Formats: sequence, C-alpha cells, structure tokens
Amino acid sequence: MSEQRRTSKLHELLRFYFPLAVTWMLMMFTHTIISSGLARTVDPTVSTAAYAVALSLGAIFEAPSVMLRQTGMALISSRQSYQVVRRMAGITLLACMAIVLAIGYVPALGRFVFQDILGVTDELLAATITAFRVTMLLPIASTLRCFYHSLIMLNRRTTYISIGMFIRVGFMIVLIYCFSTYRWVVGPLVGAIAIVGGIFIEGVNAYWFGRKLVPEGETTITPRTAWSFYTPLIASSLFVAMGKPFINGGLARMPNAAVALAAFNVASSFAWVLISTCQNVHQVTMVFGRDPLDRPLVKKFAATVGIVSTAALLAVSLSPLGRWLLTNLIQVPDELIEPSLWGIRTFALFPPVICWLEYNTGLLLLTQASRLVSLGKTVNLLATIAFVLTLAPLVPGAIAAPLAQLIGFASEGLVLQFGLSLQRHRLMQRSHY
Repeated sequence: MSEQRRTSKLHELLRFYFPLAVTWMLMMFTHTIISSGLARTVDPTVSTAAYAVALSLGAIFEAPSVMLRQTGMALISSRQSYQVVRRMAGITLLACMAIVLAIGYVPALGRFVFQDILGVTDELLAATITAFRVTMLLPIASTLRCFYHSLIMLNRRTTYISIGMFIRVGFMIVLIYCFSTYRWVVGPLVGAIAIVGGIFIEGVNAYWFGRKLVPEGETTITPRTAWSFYTPLIASSLFVAMGKPFINGGLARMPNAAVALAAFNVASSFAWVLISTCQNVHQVTMVFGRDPLDRPLVKKFAATVGIVSTAALLAVSLSPLGRWLLTNLIQVPDELIEPSLWGIRTFALFPPVICWLEYNTGLLLLTQASRLVSLGKTVNLLATIAFVLTLAPLVPGAIAAPLAQLIGFASEGLVLQFGLSLQRHRLMQRSHY
C-alpha cells in the first residue's frame, strides 16, 4: 500500500514538474535568442554589455512582481484573499514604476545610478540608458504574468504556463529575426524590446487562463497578514536581483570591461537554460511537501535534478559542442568564445547548490517563515558583494562573476539549513512538554 502511494505521488509530481521545467528552460533559451540578436548588431560587444546592465537594473524592480507566484500560492484560497493579494500587487507595482521612471528620465539621477553606482563607462552610458527606458517596463509585464501563474499552479494546471512560454519563444524568434534582417531597431534595443515584449505576451496568456481559476473557498485574510508575508519576500527578491548589478559594476571596473560584461552575459544566458530546471524545486516542495511523509521523495527528486543539470552543463562546455553552439548558433564574436566557455564551466557548479536551497525555501514558505527566507537572500547579497570587492579582481571576469553568485547561493543555503534545524529543534522541545 505504501509503495502504491509513493508511485502515485511520483507520477503526480512529474506531471506537475515537467511543464514547469520545460517552461523555465524555454524562458532561459529566450535569453540565448536575445544574445544571438545582439551578436548581429553593428557593435555586438557594446550592445550586449549595455543591454546586460540595463536588464540587471530593470530586474531589480521586477523582482517584487516575481514573488507574487509564491505569495499567491501561499495565501490565495478564496475570492476574498484573491482580491487582497491583487490589491497588494497593484500598490507594489505603482511604487516600482515611480522609481524607474525617475531613474530613466531624470538625467542627474540616471547618471548617478549608472555611472557612480554601477560604474558604467562613458562609452556605454547613452546606450545603457536607452535600453533601460524599455526594460523599466518589466514590472508591469511580470506582475500580470506572475500573479496569474500563482492561480494556475494552485490548480496544478502547469501545462497552461508551458503554452504561454511556447508563444513567447515564437514571438521573440520572429521579433529578433525582423530586427536583424530589417534593422527596425539597433543596438541594445534589440534585446530590451524583445525581452519586455515576450514577457507581456506570456502575461496575457497567464491572465487568459488564470482568471478562470480563482478559488471559491470561504477563508479570509487581512491586508496586514498579506503584507506581513509578502514584505519579507519583496526584500529577499530585491537582494537577489541587486547581486547582478553589483557584479556588473565590478566587471565594469576591470580592464577590458566590455568583453568581461559581454562574456558573462553570454555564459549566463547559455548556462541558465539548464540551471533553470532547478528553480521549480521550491514550487514542487510547496505543493507535494505538505505531508512530511512525502518529503523524502521530494528531496531525492531535487538531488536528481541538480546532478543531471550539472552533468549536462559539463558535457556541453567541455566538449566541442559548446564551442560550436556559441560560434554557429549564437554567433558570438571570437573574442568572447573562450571566456564564455570558462563561465559556463563555472556555472556547472550551481545546480546542486540551488536545488538544496530551493528545497529548503519551499519548506520554510509552507510554514510562512518568509522572514527567514529574506534573511537568506540578504546573506546571499552580502557574500556576493564581499567576493566582488575582495577576490573578483584576482580571477578572470567571466569566472569571477559566476563564482561570486555561487558563493552567494551557498551562503544562503547555509542560512536556510540552519533555520530549518532551529525550527525542528523547537518542535522537539515543545513535544517534550
């Protein structure tokens, strides 16, 4: 009977997970499509570097929107709670858009952020600001997408999410082809318009399916309860998103900064196609780890995903296939091939670490310990910045950047593991009384 139950759970887990895994791989593949489009611009190195900085800053203000997935999955159980979370999402979006509009269109503030904080050179400044005026729309697109994704996941209809991603990929391929062939736009705008347009398309699809899946339960939550859960997640998402601009800022201060920035962007977009399969693990834990008896199965599943992803990255980056893909498929300039390959090899260390912390994140969110999750993200950011400021200049840029991120993820994982151990210890103490 126990074996029959386990098989059934595994079947349900795989049916939930595989559409999400395909979705995330396709999402990361869209970044490779963008790298391919940027490689075909007149000055691909400058275009790629400017786009990378603009996207990393735009991602900071998109980050609170991404947390709506977890927030909706944890809090929405009735039409009343749906309305509370939706209003909260709207307030957050308005605040983010007010800030990005100021950065994008107040010249003094824009120069301060891009040059003084992020270290963008005069050569890249104009192109970076132009691209940011498009990527600053990411919060709008991502709020629409992630809020309705939470409803779709609650109902285990993950195939709907995959449909939206297939539409997004097709749209972006056509758009990049038109930009490269007909030169409708040039420079970093090729990437900025493609990424924002693709996420908007995906968001419309999520709204179309998700609006029909609002729960009809009778549970209620107060705005205060919702904000107390969501606010730490906003903070944690901002900390994670801020890591990449700090890394870009460190790379921008290195010799041959444009090459270092561009190689990191190429390696990152390439490697995360495979690493992305690990990012669904916390969602699997939240859905299938509610029963403690099922958690060993979820843990083994997470470990398997991490090992397979690492093996795939090493197989590609250490074989001629990796060089062929970068040269012929993405058409990366020759000066970026070798540093990009070294970056991908370093990224191969990510999957086991990410699966470990994602599994623990899911367990903590099930207990609504979002403050502990936020603490982990804070430590992640601090460890990343510490590496960038102290050790990054001692290694090549394409290796330094992923190493900084890896150290950040490992530090976060240790914090979450320690937090879970404390929770178990307190439960054991209570059971003795």
